[in-house]
Amino acid sequence: MVSQKQLLREKRLVTFFIALAVLIELSVWLTRLGSFETTLFFLALLIYQGRFLYLIWWQKPNQLTFQAASSQKKPLVLDYVLNSLFFVIFPLGYTWLHLTFYTQWRLGGATQMIFFGLYLIGTSITLIAEHQRKVFKKQHPDENFRLHGLFKYAIGINYFGEVLALPSLFYLSTGSVLIFGLMLVQQIADFSFVQMPKQISYIKEKYPDEVDEILKQKKLIPFIY
Repeated sequence: MVSQKQLLREKRLVTFFIALAVLIELSVWLTRLGSFETTLFFLALLIYQGRFLYLIWWQKPNQLTFQAASSQKKPLVLDYVLNSLFFVIFPLGYTWLHLTFYTQWRLGGATQMIFFGLYLIGTSITLIAEHQRKVFKKQHPDENFRLHGLFKYAIGINYFGEVLALPSLFYLSTGSVLIFGLMLVQQIADFSFVQMPKQISYIKEKYPDEVDEILKQKKLIPFIY
């Protein structure tokens, strides 16, 4: 069992290292202020890390960031590792990819704007869905949030946001449509063959009276799939 004191210490330490990573990213950005496309990339990166800080301090102030870590023998250690990997090391890796490959593979500012727009849409969908879930569960603890808000349009609407956002961030990092496509396929496959079966099992176990109504909804993409 992880204590609140341990959680608070973890959040503070992770926030400190994210701040260091952001300072590195800003220093690189300031050396390339003339590039509109690089500015879009760093804006997306800052949104990515800012969204994480919102998650740990406002969405999950008393929880581990990664729910899967709670079932492990050393949940706090695993949560430390995953937080550092996804929100400190990966952003620095995205920065390296951008500096190394973007000028070779890029398709121009207009294309960068399109993918930046996709990134914003995906991030917004996930943030709004997660915020609605938290508020609804607090205000209506006896009702099922999956039948309300954005979740009524797709069981995995929050995953749909990720499916749009993460591949777009990879394009903004590398300028490669091929890498965007590979990441998009990976995200859809992960949802379809890993996340969705888990979701269905969880819904059947936790909501037996509403399972038929919930499973009538689209799985990932509203009105389509």
